[in-house]
Parts: sequence; structure tokens; C-alpha cells
Amino acid sequence: MAGLEDTPVTEAPLAKIIVADGFNPRRLITSDAFAADALSGLVQSIREFGVLQPLLVRSQGDGYHLIAGERRYVAAQEAGLTEVPIRVLDVDDDQAYAIAVIENAQRKDLDLVTETLVGFDLLSKRLNMSVPEVVTYLHKVRNNTAPDDLNVEPLLRSLYGTGITTWASRRAKILQLTPEEQTAVRQGQIDATVCVELIRLPAGARREALLQQAITESLSAAQLRVLVHASQQSGGSSPELKARVGDLRKRLLKLSSLTGDEAQRAEELIAEIDSRIDQLLSR
Repeated sequence: MAGLEDTPVTEAPLAKIIVADGFNPRRLITSDAFAADALSGLVQSIREFGVLQPLLVRSQGDGYHLIAGERRYVAAQEAGLTEVPIRVLDVDDDQAYAIAVIENAQRKDLDLVTETLVGFDLLSKRLNMSVPEVVTYLHKVRNNTAPDDLNVEPLLRSLYGTGITTWASRRAKILQLTPEEQTAVRQGQIDATVCVELIRLPAGARREALLQQAITESLSAAQLRVLVHASQQSGGSSPELKARVGDLRKRLLKLSSLTGDEAQRAEELIAEIDSRIDQLLSR
């Protein structure tokens, strides 16, 4: 957001500001922040003091396209305002979306789930990859099997203060939570570090029951891990699958003896397998 303070502030009619469907990265994840009860405090504040922080926009025809500040925009409408302060930025589509993400990233009240999903959406657009491809890229860089040619590390550091190591592991696990689990984390019913223990189980009734138990009993990550392990043991898998997993485990151990180019290829293979297993377990 550096340099935006140098952009002059002007007043613009609310009717001239266009809110594009699907642009706000926060709305792509949840509309909770725009519900009437969530906006009531902001509406009252704007009635009393006006809009203190200018909306970020760019020119579009004879009006403006809203980049950041949709909650202030909606609240200003509810408060009966006809004009709001704006900063007009000269940016392209990619820059506009990046600014919208940055504005969301700097919000103190943004929950971990929304921040993570918005962050991966930004990486997907910026890198021109699908989200699973982004996760695979992060795994490879984290495991030192590929360089960070796309400069994702400095981007994540500048936006969120954390780098590839965090996003390839802890943040990527958020993607594997079911919508119900993500909502529970977002609403503060369960901590994300506890909830991610559930990704070891396939989606279904047992996983849903454990989520409710974890919430009701305020289970720790260690306690939920024990229950998940017990569920895995009781559920069981086919003898054929267990045999193949055991055989694969033995063969993977033999890869540690490889050197040179073969060791490099083995590292890449392991990173790919790791990513695909994460994707499979998240279904």
C-alpha cells in the first residue's frame, strides 16, 4: 500500500461508484462481514463521523470501479450518505486485485480461514496456476527441490509476514477443511490448529461427529488426534491397500541411498506424492 497516501483525496457521489460482482476477495469466501448485524456498528459510526478512511477506486467511464472499501461503501449507503471520500488509482486489473487483497490482509479482524483462502486465490491469479498447482509449487520450494523463480516468498512476507514454509504446511491444511469446519474456525468455535487434525479422515459422518465433539468438549489438538487415530484404526482399510502402503513405505526408504541426479529426481517425486496425498485426503 506504499505510495497511496500521496494520492489526493476527493469526494465522489456514491451513485458513481460501481461494485463489480466477484471482485472483492473477501466476498469470494464469505459474506458474513456484510450482514446487517456485522455492519451496524460501522453504519452508526459513519452517521456520527462520516467515512474517515477514503475508498480506493479507479476510473471507469464517467464513474469509478471500487477496489477496496466495500464495507464502508455499503455502510455509507445505509447511513444515508450521498458522497464519500475516494482515492483514484491508476492501476490495471491485476494491480487492482492485489491492492484489494492487501487491504484485506491488513485488517486486524480478518479470520485465519478467510485470510488463507483469499491468499491462495491471489497466488492462483498471480501465478496463473490452479490452487492445487500453487500448493505443489510451495511444497517443492519448501523441500528445496525447486527454486522460488516466481518470487512467492517475498510476496507472502510483504502481505502476511509469513513465508512459503508456513503456507506450504499450516496454511495449505486450511484448504483441506470441509466448509463446515472452515465455518467453525471462522466463527471461533474451534481453533484452526485443532481442527486440522480432522483432515486425516475422509469427509463424512464420523468426521462431522468428531468436529461437534471437539467443539462441545473444547478438545485440544492432542486429544482430537487420539480420537482421529482411533477412528482410523476402527474404520480400517482393505487388506490389499494396507499391503500396498506397506510395500511403498519400504521402497521409499530405499530412496535415501540415492545420490546426484537420481537423488534430485527422488526429492521431486516425494514432493509430488506428498502433494497428491494431501489433495486425496482433503476430498
